[in-house]
Amino acid sequence: MILRRWLTVFAITLLTGCAGIGGTGQGKEMASYENPVNIIDTQRLYQMDRTIVQDQALIEYVERIRKRLETAHGELCNCVVLVDSFGGYEAYSLSHKTVVVSAGVLAQADSEDEVAAVIAHELGHTYSRDNIKGLFQDAALYTVKAGGLALGAGGYTLMLGQFVDDATRGLIYHQWNVDQEIEADMFALDLIAKAGYSPDGMKMAVRRLSEYGAKTLATRPDYAQECRKKVGNKIVTDAQACSKMLTGADASLYQDGTKRLKAVTEAATGLPAEQRRRRSVAEVPSFASVDYLFSMNALVSNNAPGLKKGLAAIERQSRPASLAGNVAVSNKLAVAHAMAGNRDKAARYLIESFEARPRTAWTFNQLYKFVDRQGDPTAVERTLQEAHQEIGLMPALLPIEAYLAERHKLMVAFVFTTGRCLMTIVDDHKTLNLCDQFTKQAKAGKLADW
Repeated sequence: MILRRWLTVFAITLLTGCAGIGGTGQGKEMASYENPVNIIDTQRLYQMDRTIVQDQALIEYVERIRKRLETAHGELCNCVVLVDSFGGYEAYSLSHKTVVVSAGVLAQADSEDEVAAVIAHELGHTYSRDNIKGLFQDAALYTVKAGGLALGAGGYTLMLGQFVDDATRGLIYHQWNVDQEIEADMFALDLIAKAGYSPDGMKMAVRRLSEYGAKTLATRPDYAQECRKKVGNKIVTDAQACSKMLTGADASLYQDGTKRLKAVTEAATGLPAEQRRRRSVAEVPSFASVDYLFSMNALVSNNAPGLKKGLAAIERQSRPASLAGNVAVSNKLAVAHAMAGNRDKAARYLIESFEARPRTAWTFNQLYKFVDRQGDPTAVERTLQEAHQEIGLMPALLPIEAYLAERHKLMVAFVFTTGRCLMTIVDDHKTLNLCDQFTKQAKAGKLADW
């Protein structure tokens, strides 16, 4: 109990801007999939503060759809379909081995035909391998550049938490041009027709993306003006506006939806009559994990009363067993409670995040603060090793890792991080400069603020 109270104190301190803690809990085994799950792809997912939903019934559902589509195509994709923790309507390919469908798709789709269309579209990218060179291999690099431009040397780490979804969306929708998207749509339309699904599913999927994007863009302010503006005699930086502008999150969000819908509608008229007239019949089953994750959209609020109302609604629910230990859930609840001023609850959820496995980049960003201030070199070294195992080598965390290696005199880690920093000199001088700034602070015996 004494240890638990000690951890709680540090968690509260972290959420008010100072420190974090470590955890010892073990995560659940990866749920079974027909094909191997690529560890590099899952690490990319964790780098963007998203997690895999380990709901066996849900996994069996999306994998059944994948196999039905794969059979209709007549060629094995040797891939898996993962469901991530994001509550928005989104799907993407991490590589030719991994298709990701967000929980928000399953929550909002009107029929299985629509879910199948979304998956088939991503299979179009995976089968063609068009420009999939590890879709998110530069995700963290993109993030550190955008944040660094926005706020200077230390501000980039904001991108690892509150604004990480902006960077993710910007990356997803900058990957493909309209011709590639329409090509994948045409592939998907043909594939779902062969698999016995209705073309209405494809139309609905594209229409939903188009309507959502149009609504988002219509309400978007001028982020360029809001990013840095003069208030009195001071220049004030709005981190959220800078995030939106520099990541291209909204500008690229579901772009070209109207053109895509027109192309799909015209192509559907050319299908054989039996396929063209087929109508959606199968509804999407209800999954407790999906419903809970979708309900977390209530935490997206611009005001404290709205946020508190959303938190109250979520906490009236029982968290499904399949989401126990899901760090994306506890991360969001920790931040939301902190923003709402509920320090004790925020600390409780933060401790839950630190004790979870696997953890995300945001979680390790906080944990690095704690082990630094704790001053135990062994704990620092162990945390660095755990981060590399769980989320891989992430450029956005590299300057912090270089600082920790220098400050705590970790020779092996110092050589490793120095080499990684120097390797960025050709195409990413900003990360190199940040490495230098953080390392100088460590040599001067200063506590770095990130």
